[in-house]
Amino acid sequence: MGGAQAVRWALKPWMRIVLIAVAGIVAIATLIVLQQWFLQPKMTLHSTWFFMVDGLIDWTVWALMTPGIVWLARRFPMFRKGRPQPAILLHGVVGTLATAIWSIPIGFISWILTLYRFGGVEPMALTSTYLYELQGRSFYYSFFYWLVVGVVTARLLARDAQEAAAEAARLESEALAADLHAARVHYDPRGLAGHLRTAAELAEADPARAEAQILETAGELQRSLALTSSVTRQRPCAA
Repeated sequence: MGGAQAVRWALKPWMRIVLIAVAGIVAIATLIVLQQWFLQPKMTLHSTWFFMVDGLIDWTVWALMTPGIVWLARRFPMFRKGRPQPAILLHGVVGTLATAIWSIPIGFISWILTLYRFGGVEPMALTSTYLYELQGRSFYYSFFYWLVVGVVTARLLARDAQEAAAEAARLESEALAADLHAARVHYDPRGLAGHLRTAAELAEADPARAEAQILETAGELQRSLALTSSVTRQRPCAA
């Protein structure tokens, strides 16, 4: 019973998001450690653990910042109805600033590492470690920021496309209804019957006038049939 409850709890939407975020953070931190091992094959186990914790803290902060990035991407979309917006420049500035600002504490941590010669690294100045970390992590930070913004933008574009399709369908339906109404106005069976009755009454007394009445009625009927035919071709009826 307890296992079933745990499964239901883990399948909740918000819990799935948390689990995916934790798995992503651990995976990225592991990749960072592997990268450091590749760059420094003689790195000690203690240094490895420190880099792992550093990566976990680093990307946990970015995970916590993700809702803010999502809000910013929705509040200032890069595209509206398929057209680029000035907000593209805003996201470029914010993404660059976020990368530069968050590299400051990471550079400070790396500076402390160099002071204690973790991994055999020689001591470095604080400015040098900041520039080193900025250069090494700016790609990952910028890639993550633009990835989140890109996903939000894709969802907004899909929503705009659905709204545009719904609006086009609504306008088409209104135009079809207007055409059908016009067809009904032109083709009035009671009026047609009245015209034919009048022509019949005039057939003996005034044949020329009766003929003119019949030709006029036939013309109206022909115009109504042509209008109705064009409408039905646009929207054929289901069998």
